[in-house]
Amino acid sequence: KLSVFTAPTDILPLDLIGPTEVEALIKLAQECFDVVIVDMPTTIVQWTETVLNAADVYFTTMELDMRSAQNTLRFIKALQAEDLPIDKVHYVLNRAPKGLDMSGKSRVKHLAESLNIELNTQLPDGAKQVTQACDHGVPLALFAKKNALRKEIAKLAKTLHDAIRAEATAG
Repeated sequence: KLSVFTAPTDILPLDLIGPTEVEALIKLAQECFDVVIVDMPTTIVQWTETVLNAADVYFTTMELDMRSAQNTLRFIKALQAEDLPIDKVHYVLNRAPKGLDMSGKSRVKHLAESLNIELNTQLPDGAKQVTQACDHGVPLALFAKKNALRKEIAKLAKTLHDAIRAEATAG
């Protein structure tokens, strides 16, 4: 079962709401649901700190290119400068190289080492099937059940679900 509180249909400025409003929304969502996922904008906003502090884990995606590496480094430095909980950040490599691409795997390792981060989650390229599923308005799980990206997302979701269940039974 999944409930979604979507963004408005109109394009609005990111500073339309502030940290106080976001904190109230998160608290309400936490009262109503076991798991709350906040899809953040790609830029840092006034309320990024609010979400980061409320999060158990904060996923940030990157790709295997110089601009993405530079943006990730800026993000890390911004968090450190503001003394924010950087330990909650989990780095996800999007469009990761395939298993047999040794050159790509070497680049991933070098990227992680140069940024001093761990890239434990690597999502493969979903290729045309992702675009086609979006164009048809159909979830990838229904449109392309065997897609490597869908399988990796399902694996990540199961890991998170198992961690939540373990925490619930321990607490």
